[in-house]
Amino acid sequence: SSGINAEYGGKTEVLVGVKAEVVDVDIHYPMHGKINISVDCSATASPQFAGRGSALKEEEILTVLNLLYTSIDALDLASLCIVKGESCWLLNIDVLYIQCGGNIFDAASIGLKAALHSTTMPNVTVAGEGIEMELEISDDPYHVWRLNTALCPICVTLYQVGQSFAVDVTEEEEECSTGHIHVGILSSGDVSAMEKSGAGNMDPEALLEMIDTAVKIGEEIHKQLDEHLIAEGQSATL
Repeated sequence: SSGINAEYGGKTEVLVGVKAEVVDVDIHYPMHGKINISVDCSATASPQFAGRGSALKEEEILTVLNLLYTSIDALDLASLCIVKGESCWLLNIDVLYIQCGGNIFDAASIGLKAALHSTTMPNVTVAGEGIEMELEISDDPYHVWRLNTALCPICVTLYQVGQSFAVDVTEEEEECSTGHIHVGILSSGDVSAMEKSGAGNMDPEALLEMIDTAVKIGEEIHKQLDEHLIAEGQSATL
């Protein structure tokens, strides 16, 4: 298991934890592992999470995160297969908001990529066959492998305010928005997913400009995050 505490813009703080367990494979995907994402918006993180508000916001965030991680092969699920047609790894990813000051979708996607990058998976030895098959999971902290996060996307959310748009908004600014789009950006600058929310209509030309802006911002976030993760990994081995 692993966990990452991520702060975005100094306003939003999110804790993302990853726990792995061995489960039966899905009969429809006998050579793939599984991921399961859950979101918890603590009522102490923001007034908007009080009462019914937390359930609605959790569902909205979960929809975006699932979109990011199912629209492309964000993770190599085949690498999570242990025995074809039998067993695989299930990654349970828990997203917990500790403090909320806006831009909650983007913060979650950054924390999720960082947590997956920091996750180490134990090697598994398979002995026997059929009903006598046994799995031996190594408890050697050095006998591990890491997930490939090269295709993990970052979410960039752009909010329409009047005739213009804004990014990295506060909760107050978000309330003034008539609509917003979530854009999944890969480190290569490619767009992996997009979803529009809100009642406001968006001009096609303005939408293209918003996507172009999202790509530039997403590439920069990927660059800074990857540099931080590499430096953190190097310091951990010293």
